[in-house]
Parts: sequence; structure tokens; C-alpha cells
Amino acid sequence: MKAKYSLLPLTNGDAKLSPLHRVLATPLFSPTFLTIVRSALPQLLFLSIYGLNLRFHLLPKLSDLGCVHLYNVSAVEEALLHTAPHRLVSSASNGVFDVFSAIPYLLHYLIPVVYPLFLYFRGQTDDISRFYWLLGWASWTLFAIWFLLPTAPPWLYESGYGAYIRGTNSSVLTGELLTSLHKEGCAFSRLDAWTGMSFFYNMFKNNPVPFASFPSGHVVWPTCIYVTSPPGGRVFALYVLWMTWATLYSCHHYLSDALAAVVVVLVVKRLLTHFENRSARTRPLDCSVVCPFAMPSFPKMMDMAASNNAASSGTRTIIIVSPTCPYMR
Repeated sequence: MKAKYSLLPLTNGDAKLSPLHRVLATPLFSPTFLTIVRSALPQLLFLSIYGLNLRFHLLPKLSDLGCVHLYNVSAVEEALLHTAPHRLVSSASNGVFDVFSAIPYLLHYLIPVVYPLFLYFRGQTDDISRFYWLLGWASWTLFAIWFLLPTAPPWLYESGYGAYIRGTNSSVLTGELLTSLHKEGCAFSRLDAWTGMSFFYNMFKNNPVPFASFPSGHVVWPTCIYVTSPPGGRVFALYVLWMTWATLYSCHHYLSDALAAVVVVLVVKRLLTHFENRSARTRPLDCSVVCPFAMPSFPKMMDMAASNNAASSGTRTIIIVSPTCPYMR
């Protein structure tokens, strides 16, 4: 049961909240649940298109190596820094680091489910909408960049294909060469060899979008958590750094990929906040249903309603509904 409240004027001009009536809120069709579902739609659509890229071929596939122009971020980093940060990180390799780098990669696939559940049990349902809304549009921003600037990951340039494009391997680009590439990266290939299993190889061999190194989607997801409502507050930044280190150590991303991912999240969040604030200025104040977009803050509505009631000779009832809009603070 969920109660709605009305503002009732008192003789001294103040206002108080009193129960208006109680209505049954069905969880599957409650306004909050519908807002969460609507906020998750961009991310669900992104995951669907991403997973079906082998069929729709919107982004380059691994078989397009001979005809697609790939951008080499490593060349830019070496020109600016006179070194490749991912090579420095991955050169200090050992079994402990291999396992330590695999943990955030495995946790990555749980983020869209576990983090919203964490927020739900903490009663932060509005933050679930904010997270999904931000994650969805940040993911589509990545998709646009991957479409315009397809970038090969480090493991590709450090494999047989790297020797092929540098001219040190005179063999032709064959299907056998593509199949032999260690798409799981240097650290995870060592883990597969150590365990005698092909777990990580099988995980990455059918990656539908192999040329999506810049920016890093693995860094975007935890960054979205950090700017929404991170567990542990600012300490959660250590997890973002952990994921960044793991992407470099495993030869999956360049340092520029991780930095660009953080920039993407911050820019998308700023744009979403800007558009929601514009919506707040144009949307009428009185609203008898839960508004899915921007509304004035609850204290501000209380003050405005109390002023209206104090100035009115009659009795005026205003329904107060807490906003559920993403990015409203």
C-alpha cells in the first residue's frame, strides 16, 4: 500500500501533510517500476544490436581486417609519451597479476544486474533509473565512436596480424591466421594455459565487435556507477582504477581508451542533466501523477504550495508526488 498526501492550510498560514487516501501500488506496474524499465531501454537496445552485429554487420567484424581502416591509438600514445603504457603495465606479469586482472573482467558482466539490485535494497530506486539512463546513452555514444573510428586492441597488433601489417610477415591474410589470433589477450591466454582450459579464449573468440578498443566499454560501466551512487562513496574510484589497470595488463585496451571512456561518461551525464533541467523549466508545476521527467524539488513544492494556501481564502488541496526523474538532484 502506498499513501498519497495533500497539503491542508492551518489558521496561522502554515501547512501540514495529511493522508489523502491510500491506493494499492502493483510492483510490476508502479510508476517507479515503469520509469526504471523506460530508463533501461537504451541499454537493452544497445546490447541487442551489439550482440547481433555478426548478423547485421553494422560495425566491422574480424573478417573485415583486409578491407577496413583501423586506427592505431598506440601510435598516438608513443608519439606523445615516447612509450606505450600498456606495454609497461603488461610487462610486469606473473600468475597473481593474471588472476587479479581477470576478476574485474568477470564482474563486468554482472554490473547491470547486481548494481541495480544493490540500489533497490538500499531504497535508492531513483538512482536505478539514473544509472540505466546514463549507461544506455553512454553506450550509444561508444557505438557512434566505434562506427566512425574502429580501433584495433593491443592484442591484435602484438599478434600475427601485427607482424603482417608491419611487413615482417609476408604471409597472406588467411582465415587460419585470423583463427589463430589470441583474442583473449596476453594475461588471459596465460590463465588458459595454466588451467588447461580455453575459458577466456571461448569467451572472446566470437566477440561480435572486435574493433571497439577506443573508448573502453569496460571502463565506461564502472564509471557510470561512480558518478551515480557508488558503493563506498569515493572509494569506489579504486575499482575504476582496478578495471583500467586490468584492461592495460590484459592487452585489451590502451591508456587512451580508458581516459576517453571517463570523458564520455562525464560529457553524456552533463548533457543529460542539461536537457532534464530544460524540461524542468518548461514543465508545469501542478502534476497529479508521477512525472517521469524533471520536476521542482520536494521542499520547493512545499514552500510554493504553502504560500498559495496562505494567500487563498478557500481550501486548496495539492497532490504532492515525489519525482522519479533521472538526474534530478
